[in-house]
Amino acid sequence: MGFLNDELKKRKLPEVLLLRDGTRVRDETAWRKRRQEIAEILQQQFAGYAPGFKLELEERLIVDDPNGYGGKAHIYHYDLRILSPFNYTSFGYRLAIPKHVEKPPVFLNYSFTPWIADGLGEEITDCGYAIANVYYEDITADKNDNHMTGASRFCRRNPYDSWGKVAIWAWGGSRVLDCLLKRDDIDKNRIAVVGHSRLGKTALWCGALDERFSMVISNDSGAGGAALFRGKTGERIKNLANPGSRLWFCGNFYQYADREDELPFDQHFVLALVAPRNLYVCSASQDDWADPASEFLSCVAASPVYELLGYQGLVCPDGYPGENQCFHDGKIGYHLRKGTHHMGRFDWQRIIEYRNKHNV
Repeated sequence: MGFLNDELKKRKLPEVLLLRDGTRVRDETAWRKRRQEIAEILQQQFAGYAPGFKLELEERLIVDDPNGYGGKAHIYHYDLRILSPFNYTSFGYRLAIPKHVEKPPVFLNYSFTPWIADGLGEEITDCGYAIANVYYEDITADKNDNHMTGASRFCRRNPYDSWGKVAIWAWGGSRVLDCLLKRDDIDKNRIAVVGHSRLGKTALWCGALDERFSMVISNDSGAGGAALFRGKTGERIKNLANPGSRLWFCGNFYQYADREDELPFDQHFVLALVAPRNLYVCSASQDDWADPASEFLSCVAASPVYELLGYQGLVCPDGYPGENQCFHDGKIGYHLRKGTHHMGRFDWQRIIEYRNKHNV
């Protein structure tokens, strides 16, 4: 990959396979150590730390509909109550399970709406997949609320490395996964987390830290998601520091506005945390704000971690992808949909094709 390697060199990225003491990572044991270092760097300087205290989960069934989508799926609505030694929070999720498949694999889908859109839910369940829909604002509000709604008020905060909204939404998804793993009517070894835009950032962070997910899918996630910061066009850290998104990440992160080259990481570090599990990144050719080239190069930059562990990462020609081109052969999958910032049928169909191909 001469051309793509040259493109990465221009970005001057921090090395993902170099320990803090300067030792080169050469085997899986060293990678586990490096993985811990990367997770620590990212929590301290990017997303913030989630609370570490013991939790109690109480799940209550609200709706039980055995005739979803014309009788083809069983639909459940749950309320999840989470208690800590100091506080509690609650939020709901909806689960649709196809009837024609025994123990189907699952999409844990971060959603901008509380319900599963009928067309999306029916299409996914018809393809033999269950979908657990998590409405992100049920976990905590997507606004400058001084962290006083939902799970945001779950623990004391500081202005430096306490969890931001993306980490809170990610934490909520992991609590839904806690519940899914107790079920006997799904394939607990094939649960993928997926999201679009800011929820693509969320899905990526959730799956990067929570190794129980078999696959992580990020659609048009841009800055703070799959896209590299160094050399990025469109949205940058100074834009993420605006009032509407200021609380998405921890306070330490915003010191790097207009200083991206000083970051002690870049987003290929986040992607690398998924290894050796399957990762899928979706981009859109006209999504200039997200910058598809930087999303694609991030996949290239994370691939050496997969190769170190004995797998192929992103398998692609030595050049940027064309519109509607898909790369499905490696542990890192990618496609570039023609169009703008959106997650639609083309994206879901390619993702399902990839999952079917890799049985993940």
